[in-house]
Order: sequence, then structure tokens, then C-alpha cells
Amino acid sequence: MGILGRLSTLIKSNVNDAIDSMQDPGKEIDQMVRDMEDYARQARAEVGRCIADERLLERRVQTIEAEIADWEKRAETAIRAGDDNLAKQALARKVEKEAERDEAKKALQDQGVYADQLTAALKALETRLKDVKLRKETLKAKARSSKSGTMTDKTSAFNEFDRLSSRVEATEAEADLGDELAGRTTQRIDVERQLEKLQSDSTLDDALAELKRKLGK
Repeated sequence: MGILGRLSTLIKSNVNDAIDSMQDPGKEIDQMVRDMEDYARQARAEVGRCIADERLLERRVQTIEAEIADWEKRAETAIRAGDDNLAKQALARKVEKEAERDEAKKALQDQGVYADQLTAALKALETRLKDVKLRKETLKAKARSSKSGTMTDKTSAFNEFDRLSSRVEATEAEADLGDELAGRTTQRIDVERQLEKLQSDSTLDDALAELKRKLGK
């Protein structure tokens, strides 16, 4: 589970329930604050990385767009020279670059969504952290007063948090394994490749015809 999943689990947890389960509230509430501060630091660093990745992806999209325009110009040059075969090769490269651009745009969109979600989670955690710090001494006193003479062994809130994280990670791993075991056979892959080639050839012919019409050829 990534930092976003951990923050979401932490934010949704009930502070009062966590404190009620503590054996030594005086120490464990302080540890809870330190842990929350640590997660907040990790989240801030992750937000910074997200912003940097977004900028890189934006520049990549711009670079690919320029390459697409360049391959179209090469195809036009080949058509003017009467070399349809060379024009189709240039158009094939253009199609490849368009697919690459679409993937980069999708990655950029996903990165933006992740950054927004992480920023919102960070703000929520900082609000929770501020509240716990303000009420820390009151929470300690309340927790101590609620303890009976005989203490039972209980798991801290953050141990439970890690346990939930491990469970989710195991579930995700099982899902990935299931997808892998349900993979395509070699024969099916070969058939799909042949169909994709036929479709690609037809697309290039259409693109060549369209470009010729554009140039009045």
C-alpha cells in the first residue's frame, strides 16, 4: 500500500478508540503524534515528487507533439516527391508517436488526480494532527482515568493500521496473480498481432489518401 492508502486509513481511524486501546497513554499518545508527523513529512515529499513528475510529463507531451508534426511534414515531402512507400513509412511513425502521446497524456492525467488526492489527504492529516496536539494532555488524562486497575494486553492503533495495510497488500498481490494466471495463450497473441497488423495497414492507407487529398495530389 502506498502513502495515499496509508494516509486514508489513518485519517479514517477513530482517535478516541485508538486511545482507549492504549496500555500507556502518556507515552503512546506522544508516539501517535510522532507517527502522524512522520506520515505528514512523507506525504509532503511525495507531493513534491508528484509536481516534478507532472512537469516532466507535460514536457514529454510537448516533445512528442512536435515529433508528430515533424513526421507528417516528412510524409508530405515524400508525397510531393511521388514516393508513396516512403510516405507510408513516415505516417506509420506518426501513428506510433500519436499512441505514445496518448499514453503520456493518460499518465499526466493520472498523475494529476493522484497529486490532488494526496494533497487533500495531507491537509486532512494535518488538521487531525493539529487537533490531537491541542487536546493531547486532555486526552492523556481522560485515557488514564478510564483505565481500570487490571490492564489487559491490547494492540496499539498503529499496529492495527499496519495490519490492515498488510491485508490490503496481500489482496492486491492475489488479484495481480489471478490476472497473470488468466493470461493469453501464445496462439491467441499471434492471432491478435496479425489482426493488429491488418488494421494498421488499412489505417496507413487511409491516412495516406487523406494526406494526398489535403495536398491536392
